[in-house]
Amino acid sequence: MAYLPRGIDPELLSSQVKNTMPYLFESGVETTPLGHFPPAQVLKKYEVSLSSEVTERLSHFEYFRLCVSAHYLTCGTPVPTDVDNQIRRKLWPAELPLEVALEMAQLVLESRGWDFTQVSSRFTYGALGTDWEKEALSGHLGEWFTVASAAYCALKQYADPLAQDKRKQLLEQIAAEVLRHSEIFGSLWRAKDGLNCLKAAASIAHNFGDLDRVMDMWELDIGDPLRLNFYKLGTTPFDPDKKLRYLGRLWVAGELYKSSIESGSMAFENHRHFALRKPRCLRQSPVLLIPTGPFFDDWGKRVARSLMSPDGTPSENTHEVVEALKHGWDRLPKTVGYGRALRGITEVHPEIHIEGLTHVNNFRSVLEMPQERFEKKWNDQALREMDDIPSRA
Repeated sequence: MAYLPRGIDPELLSSQVKNTMPYLFESGVETTPLGHFPPAQVLKKYEVSLSSEVTERLSHFEYFRLCVSAHYLTCGTPVPTDVDNQIRRKLWPAELPLEVALEMAQLVLESRGWDFTQVSSRFTYGALGTDWEKEALSGHLGEWFTVASAAYCALKQYADPLAQDKRKQLLEQIAAEVLRHSEIFGSLWRAKDGLNCLKAAASIAHNFGDLDRVMDMWELDIGDPLRLNFYKLGTTPFDPDKKLRYLGRLWVAGELYKSSIESGSMAFENHRHFALRKPRCLRQSPVLLIPTGPFFDDWGKRVARSLMSPDGTPSENTHEVVEALKHGWDRLPKTVGYGRALRGITEVHPEIHIEGLTHVNNFRSVLEMPQERFEKKWNDQALREMDDIPSRA
């Protein structure tokens, strides 16, 4: 079989994973929950193969699996690998043999059940006391939506019943995941848990935005069941027949994500955090993975405790993170997340004084507001917004 199109060299991809999450390759990690995460096992196995005298070229499926694994591992880290377009489009060419396409699609189906909480801190669970309290909703599921929809689109070219059956399975699993998103958000809304509704809304807006982009990338026909049922779920409350989709919950989540909350918004807060790529010390442990913004108080405390010197004082790494947060906040003065992180750090290290912010007019009030009061304000405003949003439909 002729070689199919590829992108980044596998060895370079592996080195990029090492760069952004070096703890994955430490001795003993294989006995931890992270070590049992399937993508971690793929990367570790590939690293072992590099040490052998003869390194065989990866098959197309093996290369796809490596790219998917690297993507899932790193998309919640400071420096994610850039293989999005490969796993969503390039690695599904028209000349892809049926048996390889089926193997790739099966991997995609299996990956929906992986525990993404091992590689992300941007997730929330359903409401306590409900059937959803142990169900995690994370931004990684948006990555799953993208490869699932890519597999669905790619399999359309095959007339073989096996391909059509696999396509049906993908559509059913996408539908099940969409419903799960709706039910988790609904459980939080009914529980009047505004804070976790905001966190869930951030994941929902990201996930369905990603799903829409892949449908557009493949120019999926407007009458296709995937597009007909699941396109623009976060931005359009009604289907073409003017029927409310998923009780309007996913649209409410999308609107909540954009809504003004305490002069800010979740959309402002959940950017790409370029400022936090410079401090390499933030890559040394999974406990330092960046959470959903702007709720960074506890993360700031973790950073301070993880990076402090043996005598309990701020280390050089601590000061580097403080400077990165200050710089990032000064460049994004309408946000407050980095300010909350700085407050968390200064709760552990009160000797650190935050000065030198020239563009953030209210930085002192953000730093002085207690965590409980800050989070209650966002919680209560979110509940008021969700009471109002349905009237905008």
